[in-house]
This record gives sequence, structure tokens and C-alpha cells, in this order.
Amino acid sequence: MKIALLYPAVTNDGFAVNDIRPKTAWMHHGLCYISAVLKKEGHSVSLIDLRQLFGWHELPGIIKSIKPEVVGITIMSLDFDAAVRSAKIIKETDKNIKVVAGGVHPSLMESELADNPDIDYIFKGEAEITFPKVLEDMAGGRLPTKVITGERPDLDTIPFVDRFLFKTIEAPVVPYLKMPFITATAGRGCMYNCNFCQPAERSIFGSKVRRLSVERFMEELTLTKDSIGLNSLMIHDDCLVEDVKWVERFLHLYTKDGFRKPFVCQARADIIVKNPGLFKDMKRSGLAMLLIGFESGSQRMLNFLRKGTTVEQNYKAAGICKRLGIRIFANFMLGMPTETREEVMETVNMIKTIKPYVPSPTFYTPTPGSDLFDYCIKHDLSLIDKHEDYKRNPTAPKIKGVDYEFLRKALEETVKLPLSVKAARKIDRLKLGRFNKKKIKNYKI
Repeated sequence: MKIALLYPAVTNDGFAVNDIRPKTAWMHHGLCYISAVLKKEGHSVSLIDLRQLFGWHELPGIIKSIKPEVVGITIMSLDFDAAVRSAKIIKETDKNIKVVAGGVHPSLMESELADNPDIDYIFKGEAEITFPKVLEDMAGGRLPTKVITGERPDLDTIPFVDRFLFKTIEAPVVPYLKMPFITATAGRGCMYNCNFCQPAERSIFGSKVRRLSVERFMEELTLTKDSIGLNSLMIHDDCLVEDVKWVERFLHLYTKDGFRKPFVCQARADIIVKNPGLFKDMKRSGLAMLLIGFESGSQRMLNFLRKGTTVEQNYKAAGICKRLGIRIFANFMLGMPTETREEVMETVNMIKTIKPYVPSPTFYTPTPGSDLFDYCIKHDLSLIDKHEDYKRNPTAPKIKGVDYEFLRKALEETVKLPLSVKAARKIDRLKLGRFNKKKIKNYKI
């Protein structure tokens, strides 16, 4: 069959401008996996990346040119409106095209699409195994039910992502990483229970983390290096380092196979504190930067978020990274339910003390499918009235009862300055027993 996969990510990225179509943009791994599977099954696959269009007026012509029998649209909550508009245009262009909506938002909020006449099928969960079966049913005249639940695959048994589906090249997450830069995923799911994510992630990927074998992952990296080149790498997994044995095996093969290219991944403060030797080995093997979800400088708020870490571990982890020469990309949130001004400033002071290479603040945004989203709905806190408001940025108000002007002023204090080795060692010497809040509050660099 002729299949078109549509990526509607223009809410955040926008359409192409100034008569220039973007040459750099990150690929969507979900679509690239689906493309690889469908091509293996003999289907013809095209991509419609809305970021490459100059506006909505181009979409009908592209549909007429491709003439797909089925269009699969992946939908994040943020891109819901663009996805729905795309489906409407597709049906107006050719009513015989079957439109399948999948991805995170349909998996968690299928009710928002159930009555949409432009959406023929809603796909929940992972699609590598089930989507080809659905296409086979369609080709044979056997129509599936509107809501389809996907079977979770063994990741070692499915094809590698189709890195040629997107015509753009991926730009490094930070400027000091060299191109060719690629993003990769080694696994799916998260073992932790933060209430701003869970149970949404478990409902999509299952209760256990599934990960490629290290050998299979290295095979993918080798093929990528040989086909498009590889000078730096970002591993997207929610928390790659949760599996210490997997990482140790990866480091062994990564260096043995002669890579030693800078790579970036996500981590948690508690894992860094408990395994400093692991991160020392990672640094030797090429680790250039860690994305760390510090979230808050308030212990009460960390407990409220079910983060499972301590403020003390946040500071300790930062000290370890600074001492090892690992750059920090610090994720943190302000404007959470019940958060006080004093707790906001505890977070600000934490970031000012840590001085990450990249401070990445967000105003808390209720995420569909999460327990904290339900909390906001139950207590009538959400200010989100359109899907584009799901953008996790430090600009727009998200929930009631928050002084956003105060938050904006507080954010101005989270400046980016390098933390000296001496300062990192001072942080590192802080007691790991009872945490001394006063000592941190008065700490000067």
C-alpha cells in the first residue's frame, strides 16, 4: 500500500519561512521506526513534515502528488490542533484516504478523537507489530475497530529506525558538539514514579523498561556511522543510567569499537551520587553532558512530585559532574501546585549555586495522563484551554493560584556561569546525612 506518515510539529517549530525550507531538524523516532517496519513489509512510505511547508495551502497539493491510501499522523498533545486540521484537509482533498491517528495524545486521550469524522482509526500504544497487521486487514477488506491497541514489540526484533525518512539533518543539542550529530533511543519506558509523568508512560510502554541489547544498539550506531557519519550522539532514553550493567557494557563496546565520540544522555541526581565511578568511566568514554531533572530546590516539592530524590542529592550530583568535567543541562520547574514563594527561591538559589552549562526552566504544565494532571483537574487548577498551551515553556500561565510575574522575575536570577572546581568540591563535601538547608541557603561561590 501507499502510506504517508505526517509529522504535525508546527505549533512549536512553525512553518518554513523566508522561502527557505529548514535543512536541520530532529527526526521523530516513532515515525522512523514505523517507516522501517512498513518498508520491510513492502509498503511504499512517504513523509509529510509540516515544518517543511510554507503554510497550510501546500498540503492539498502534496496529498494529490503522493496519492496515499493511508495517512498515519503522530500526535503530541501540543500538536493536537495541527494534526486535526491536517486530517480535515486530507479528507477534503480525498475522502477515500484512511486517516490513522497515533502517538502519545491518542494513546492517553482517545476520547478527544473518538467523534472526529476525519479520523478513521485511533491507534493506542506502540505500532510496529500491529500497524502492519491493520494495513493487511484493510487491503483484504477487513475493517478494524476504530480504536486499536498496539502490541509491545521485543525491541531487538524490529528494524532499526529509518534515518532517511526525514530529509533534514539533526542539529546538535548544544553548539560544541560536532556534526554529524544523531539522536538515538536504546529503550522505552521509565521505572520511576514522578507524578508529572506517570502513569502516562507506563500506560503506553508498560510497567517495565524495555531496552535493546547493547550489541544490537552498537550495531545500529555502527550502521549509522557508516551510512551518514557520527561525530556526536544524544541518547533519548528517559533515564539510560538506571541500568548500570547495561551502561557498563555499552561503555566497553563503545570504546572497543573505536567510537569515543562525545555523547549526551539523561540521568537522575540519586543515580549520580550512588555511582560516581560509573560517571567517571562514562566521561572517559566520551560523555560530554548530562541532562539532569533536578526539578526543585525544595524537599517538600520533590516529595510532592514523587521524584524520589533529595535536594542534597541535587547538589551532590552537581558537584560530582563539575569535578569530572561533565557539563550539566539542568531541567527544573517553577509554578507547581502548592509551591510557595520561598520554595521557588530555593529552586532559584539551587540553580544559581550549581550554575549549569544549560539552565532549562519550565513553568509546570499539566500533562495528560499523569497523576498531577488529574490533581489539577480535580482541584480546578488548570488554565489550559487549548492544546497549544501544553507547550512547556517559562512564559505562559498554566495553573491557577500562581504569581507568574514573580516567577518571571525569579527566573532572571538563574544566570549561566561556570562553577569552579573549588566550588564543586565545597558542594561535594556537604554532609550526606541530615541536610543543612541553612548552609546551602547562605552558600557563596
